[in-house]
Amino acid sequence: MSPPNRLAKELSPYLRQHAANPVDWLPWGAEALGRARDEDRPIFLSIGYAACHWCHVMERESFEDPATAAVLNAHFVPVKVDREERPDLDAVYMAAVQAITGGGGWPLTVFLTPAGEPFHGGTYFPPERRWGRPSFREVLEAVASAWRERRGEVATSAARLLEHLRQADAAAGPSDPDVALGVRRFLERLDRQLDRASGGFGDAPKFPTPSRLFLLLELAPGSSEARDMLTRTLDGMAAGGMHDWLGGGFHRYSVDAEWLVPHFEKMLVDNALLARLYGQAGLRLGEGRWVEIARRAAGWMVDEMQGPEGGFHSSSDADDPGGEGSYFTWTADEIRAALPDTQARLLVTLCALDGPANFEGGRSVLRPSRPLAEAAAAAGVPPGQADAALREARSALLAARRRRVGPPIDDKRLAAWNGMAVWALAWLGAALPEPRLEAAANRAGRFLLERVAPDGRLQRAWRDGQVSGAETLEDAAWVAAGWLQLHEVTGEPVWLQAATDLIERRLPRFLDGDALFDTPDDGPALVLRPRGGTDGAAPSSAAVAVQVLTRLATLTGNDGHRALAGRLCRTDGLHATRVPEAFATLLAAAGALAAPPRSVVVVGEPGSPATAELHRAALRGAPADTVVLLALPGAAPGDVSPLLAGHDTANPGQPLAYLCESAACRAPVASPPELAAAVAGLRFILDA
Repeated sequence: MSPPNRLAKELSPYLRQHAANPVDWLPWGAEALGRARDEDRPIFLSIGYAACHWCHVMERESFEDPATAAVLNAHFVPVKVDREERPDLDAVYMAAVQAITGGGGWPLTVFLTPAGEPFHGGTYFPPERRWGRPSFREVLEAVASAWRERRGEVATSAARLLEHLRQADAAAGPSDPDVALGVRRFLERLDRQLDRASGGFGDAPKFPTPSRLFLLLELAPGSSEARDMLTRTLDGMAAGGMHDWLGGGFHRYSVDAEWLVPHFEKMLVDNALLARLYGQAGLRLGEGRWVEIARRAAGWMVDEMQGPEGGFHSSSDADDPGGEGSYFTWTADEIRAALPDTQARLLVTLCALDGPANFEGGRSVLRPSRPLAEAAAAAGVPPGQADAALREARSALLAARRRRVGPPIDDKRLAAWNGMAVWALAWLGAALPEPRLEAAANRAGRFLLERVAPDGRLQRAWRDGQVSGAETLEDAAWVAAGWLQLHEVTGEPVWLQAATDLIERRLPRFLDGDALFDTPDDGPALVLRPRGGTDGAAPSSAAVAVQVLTRLATLTGNDGHRALAGRLCRTDGLHATRVPEAFATLLAAAGALAAPPRSVVVVGEPGSPATAELHRAALRGAPADTVVLLALPGAAPGDVSPLLAGHDTANPGQPLAYLCESAACRAPVASPPELAAAVAGLRFILDA
């Protein structure tokens, strides 16, 4: 084994994975750029993340190979970056590779001038010619030759590429989004892409695209078309192997169109978004099966991913010591060895493990493939006992799985992803209700407040008391969103104050005119300042910031926040109208801005069942743009929110809910069914 390189002292577990490579890796920074300049060598930049399967493959094939490492060390300054720790660098250089090749992904492989300007790149390169791709050594030698012998061409290529990226990042020009037209186009285009057999949009590989699904949920009460697309997709994902049927939560994406075989990494970001999505959809639309999926996904987050200080880990790996997917997959013989005979027969029959395997090496991803009653009859389970037998079998099999050596955990805590977790768990804890989820959200909120933002400026990544990375718009938007959600469900003023301070202090740093950039003007210098307005695996950070500003305006009465949100919407308003499937979150934000500010304030004794029941009725039925605030009894209105002005926060003897639109409030409601009916009559955006 090679002596440790410079990555051994880095915070990121991903970077530390490469510390024993014979490659002379450096982390990104002044030293790497200075060495490239002083030695007149190009930078070889490799970007990945800890849970990335193909990143591990390229490491084993190339970065652990002494001969390949010798070429890298002789001709380049090799630099490793964790894309989760430095999403700003990933955004810049991913855009460059997409412009060069027409595609992207991880591992990301980019060749840079000593000034950090990209001039060539790709993703995974095999050790030998394969799948129409050149070998990695061939690429290295060709780039090294071009740097030595055709330096002028390299410089020209880099300059042209940067100019192309700058033009591509420019906004189309301010325009108010046409929300009605955007919604119609959104539904029409998704309907054309819908997989009517399995749900989801398009063909393999298939991703959850939660931003689209959240907008479909808001449209579903007034649109049978939206509800149908949402139902097919949520049911399809839940029935497939992408959903961890035993342990709860979701893997990253499906390699096939049926949601059957996943890439096995499990990410905090995906599960936070999907847990809240399934919970909101299940409670609002009366689909209990989705509520249970949300409960189990949230349980996985709290049980498996929350650290002792309250922060949440980033991911579990795609690979484990037994190979890709071995921790999550089974053979029929393994089921029989782990369970009593009757339970084993039930699971083998239910999941069709007595037939051809659905994964590699004779192993199968577990998912029910026939009705439970039919499987129970075939397995000899007495009528009426099937549900109990299945619960016992799943519990026992999960315990057996936990005795295996599991995939590695990337235990760095990311500010943005923890903000998402707080946003999801605080809402779910109050709405389900599930007190331990709300308690977990409070602990994570405190962690962010005290350890990640002690001086008002966010740190991107935290691990073992150390911080690293560079603050991004994603961090500011999602941490503020999480704190606002905590304020709404607890009534505690500290969360509203924290969110207000963060937005007012840090958001201006991301602004240039009326456009939000991914990086602040006081952040690390880059060859290009990235600005990404589209939704990806997570909602657009700029659009989330618009939603936070709008919500903050309703809670505080600060019209300046609402005015800024409107200007930000206009920046990409034309895009949201023309390609709404890529701007679903911004389209939703624009719809909320077009409607009068709406709120439900629940006043009652905290901890009392009657107050909690009234609060739940509002949470479960209100559209996403409606603020639902639990007020603290006896609090002076100015100490909590202007929403309480004119409401009696002294204990009225029974809880009351005030439903307000703009400055007009209806008569207070004491009955949960009456409140549920009132909020059910609200519509988000418009009736599609």
